[in-house]
Formats: sequence, C-alpha cells, structure tokens
Amino acid sequence: MGLGDDIIFLGKAEEQYKKTGKKIVPLYNAGWNTLYENVEFISKNKDNDCLTMNARDTSEPSDIHVNYYTQGQEQTILGKRYIWRDFKPSRYRVRLTEKELDFADKAIQGKFIIVNPDYKSTFFATNKNWGFHKYQEIVNRLSREIQVVRIMPGGKYTEPKLKNAINIQSENIKNSIAIMSKASFGVTYEGLITHILSGFNIPVVNIQGGIGIMNYDNNINLRYDHFKTPCASTYPCAHCDEANENITIDMVYAACKKFL
Repeated sequence: MGLGDDIIFLGKAEEQYKKTGKKIVPLYNAGWNTLYENVEFISKNKDNDCLTMNARDTSEPSDIHVNYYTQGQEQTILGKRYIWRDFKPSRYRVRLTEKELDFADKAIQGKFIIVNPDYKSTFFATNKNWGFHKYQEIVNRLSREIQVVRIMPGGKYTEPKLKNAINIQSENIKNSIAIMSKASFGVTYEGLITHILSGFNIPVVNIQGGIGIMNYDNNINLRYDHFKTPCASTYPCAHCDEANENITIDMVYAACKKFL
C-alpha cells in the first residue's frame, strides 16, 4: 500500500537472495522507488540470474510467491474492510549512502529518540489517529530526560510542530531514514516508521490500536484487546476510535520508560 510495504517486501526478498544467490525482480508493486536504490539483491530486469517475486499480496504469477498480511477484503455497509492474515515481517535494514549518513550526523547530535505523531489517512481514514495532544504530552514528559526528534514529512501531513522537540522538516525519505537510524528508540503508530526502526534493531513503542498486526521481537506493541481486533476498516471506525481511547498516555509513557 505504501513505502512500509516496500520495506516488508525487501525483508522477504533479502531472505530469498540469501537462500538462492539470485537477485530479485519485484512485481505488482507501485513502481520503482528510492528504497530500491543501492540494494545489492534487487534488479529492475529479469534474466537468468534473477527471480521474480510479488511485492504485494496478489494471485498473479511469479517465480517466488509470498503471502503477506492481506488475505482479502469485504464490502460492508460503511465501506471496504481488509481481512488480515497472520504474518511475521522480516527485518530489513534500509541501505543508506555515506552522503545520507553524513546528513544525519550534521542534522542532530547526541542521544535522541524519535516521536512520530503523523498518520496517513489514505488507507485507514482516521483510524490511526491516536491524538496529537497525546503525543505532545508524551514529548513533554520524555524531553526532561532525552532529546526528542520529530521528522516532519510534509506533503499531505498537516500536524503542527511538537513543542519541546526538535522538529526537522524533510521530504527526502532517505535523509529522514538516516536520521532515524541513529535514534535510541521510537514512538509511533504502527506503519512505515515501525518497519524502518525495526530494520535497524531500534526498539519501538508501537501503538497498534485496533489495527496493527506487525510484531517485531524487540518492540513493545500496545494493542486493544477486543474481539474485533485486528480491524482493517478503510472508513472511520467506532472500534478503532475506542481502541485509541483505550491506549492511554500513561500506558505509552510507561512503555517508553522501559527503553530509557
């Protein structure tokens, strides 16, 4: 669905490369993007030394087929809802250049954490909106003990600046990832940043709410215990709103304290 799915694909593709010694050609994705650059096991073109592999859930053919996390979808009165399947992501360390790492070194010095209050409403409406005011309170508490950095992605993300944090505006995803790669830990709703940080073995306080299913071993996953969880509604969902209310500031802060 987005760059997070590209990282999930790259994690599985790297595993296949290590098994077969053959480069992987991605199929059925949203197209070539910067995450595929400087990746030693990815190829744009198919030849005898390459294998094709689906980069998204599909029934279309490829040399290697992976069942990712989307089993299907259904149409409800309120709108479309995805059906998740059990899925274990593989860590993928995004490839960075020396120039990108140098940018990160100059952008921020000292020990810091990443807090991400931004959420994308493209697929799940407002269901990943834990609440900007809650993130602000988390920052207010944590900033007494450690530097807090927030990467502002720009574009359609319109949340204001966090107070008591270093807000870095960056629309260059690789530069943003380079900064994240130096963090001590992160706080985010499950999504792209979960996959990025986990790939660098950086622990995450991962707010899953009523949606999330991606479990990396060193993260603390805060998930709403309810029979409708995990929910993958693409429309505003009362269950997801309830889930976000259920996960409190104190719960997230207590999880953060374990990583300090």
